[in-house]
Amino acid sequence: MTIALATRRLDAGADVALPRRRPRRHRLLRRALLIAACALFALVGLVAAYVGIGLYRIDHAVHHVAVPASLLAEGKSDLLAVVDGPDHFEQVFVFHQTGGHTNVLRIPSELGLPVSGGGTVPLSHLSLRAPSTLIAGLERLGIPVSRYVGVDLHAVSPTSNLGLLATGKLSVTSLIADPTGTSSLLEEVASHIYLGPGTPVSAVLSLMRVPTANPVLVPTARDGSGTVVLASAYLSVLRSFL
Repeated sequence: MTIALATRRLDAGADVALPRRRPRRHRLLRRALLIAACALFALVGLVAAYVGIGLYRIDHAVHHVAVPASLLAEGKSDLLAVVDGPDHFEQVFVFHQTGGHTNVLRIPSELGLPVSGGGTVPLSHLSLRAPSTLIAGLERLGIPVSRYVGVDLHAVSPTSNLGLLATGKLSVTSLIADPTGTSSLLEEVASHIYLGPGTPVSAVLSLMRVPTANPVLVPTARDGSGTVVLASAYLSVLRSFL
């Protein structure tokens, strides 16, 4: 009896705190935010998956060409990009990353490159599908590269999207904000791309972000035989480039 009374007295004197219920509006807001966060996460995941699948397809569609390791500059990130378009339209660039930005060197396609057998051959006469002779010739002129990208679009129609892209009449900068558009464009051109060793597909994506409107032009002149040669020593060319 004593224990029972003491317990009853203790229960009667204790304050019972009832849990407060959150307002219904707060619960609905929390639920809406959670649903929105899940939807956003799912959307980002879908875009990432789409781009990832696109890059996988591109990587298996491009052509990988063999270039001797001795021809590739060590410790540098210079990338040689050659675009062979319709109507004998060629663009040759060297991209050099320095100080957080990329310098662009434009090489005339008619520049004569020294070959191993002696003499010179215009750059445009060399095949971008077998770039070893091209890279070796540039190295002899003092322009070494470590990575290579070639795009052969000479057989496409000049009025097609690929033809306009090859001749510089179609800008792809507007597609950068749309990863699905960029991926679709690269999938279309992937079978025309030739990559050298150590050059990932991501290098092609990074090239699309580099403006090439005002590159550093390699100074050229013609010698007595009419061959296009460098107008100045290669050190001055690289000095203006770097």
